[in-house]
Amino acid sequence: MSENISKILVALDGSKKAFKTIQYLCSFEPFLKKELVLHNIITRVPECYFDFKKETSPYTATLQVKEWEYEYRVKMEAFMEKAKKKLIAAGFRPEAVNSVITERNKGIARDIMDEARKGYDALLIRRRGGAQVLVSLVMGSVSTKLIEKTKYLPVILAGTQPVNHSLFLAIDGSKGTKRAVDFAAKTIGNSDCRVVLCSVLRDFDLYSEKKKKKSLGFIKTAFEEIETVIRDAEKTFETAGIQKKNMVKKIIQGARSRAEAIVEAAREENCDTIVFGRKGKSDVADFDIGRIPWKVIHGAREMTVWLGP
Repeated sequence: MSENISKILVALDGSKKAFKTIQYLCSFEPFLKKELVLHNIITRVPECYFDFKKETSPYTATLQVKEWEYEYRVKMEAFMEKAKKKLIAAGFRPEAVNSVITERNKGIARDIMDEARKGYDALLIRRRGGAQVLVSLVMGSVSTKLIEKTKYLPVILAGTQPVNHSLFLAIDGSKGTKRAVDFAAKTIGNSDCRVVLCSVLRDFDLYSEKKKKKSLGFIKTAFEEIETVIRDAEKTFETAGIQKKNMVKKIIQGARSRAEAIVEAAREENCDTIVFGRKGKSDVADFDIGRIPWKVIHGAREMTVWLGP
């Protein structure tokens, strides 16, 4: 077993788009040393189903429900078997790929979160794919709930962009960033992945020479602090076995929107993955996730996003 991240919970719904999640796992080489649990929740037919079947007897309706549930389970088991074969063919150890199919209890999102508390190191979910954003980002969607509420575990949001093993880390010196750096370093340790360490500084609203002169000291201090944070992140990756030649350090100044600058810079660097902390320095404690991470998730679209705990 790898000394790095060891166990990943992979939430699947059995759809064709869900199989792209399996393709992502097969493509990202550092995952090949990990243990995977493929997880699906069977949603039982709701009681209101019987209200629409009043023309049939309760016995007939019950048989139809049981038949639907049986067919769904058979279909899901076939999906899991196909997924396991593909993962093993890609290089995963057979004993490291397991599947779990359970019946819905509290609700899909809550059931996934309950399972994620059972000794996992990360939770992997998927985007809808293509140019679409997350999953019709409205309150109540399963993916939105998982991203907002799974604060105790890193969340990997698998995108559709081809994997090229280039990670873009948004650095701001917060505790959340430090945890995200640690997670990424452990996940890709001793690999040939390319890492871009980037910090984005907002413009300082220096509209006059007088104000500019007064702010020079502040600007210098801000640069020195962020340079130190980036150096510390670089050391973390070096310790994890990432060669210095595979790391790029970048500071962007004068950005009107940090989120837009992060997404644009990640694309310029040809990165397929963006990594950041759940909350930055300026985010309010009452919120489950900061404003910038949400904006990046929206803006990055087809990219994969890793969200630290």
